[in-house]
Amino acid sequence: MSQYQKIKEATADVVGVRIARKRSTKRAHEAIRDLIVASPALSYQRLAEMLGCSRWLVSRVAVEFNVRRPRGAGAPAHKEEQ
Repeated sequence: MSQYQKIKEATADVVGVRIARKRSTKRAHEAIRDLIVASPALSYQRLAEMLGCSRWLVSRVAVEFNVRRPRGAGAPAHKEEQ
């Protein structure tokens, strides 16, 4: 089981299927946002591998919460990978 699935299960409420999924997803996205902010030296791909989800999901969460990171050669993630 991926870490993303564990986050979703841990935050799920036993209220109703739709409500639980929305609340669970919101909390999981908040956890991903916190991880993005806490580790600027990791690329979205590396974060996705850690969580067991797609890079697309990590980037969509960043857009959703307006979390901006430097891009290009000066970015901490780019310096870390070299």
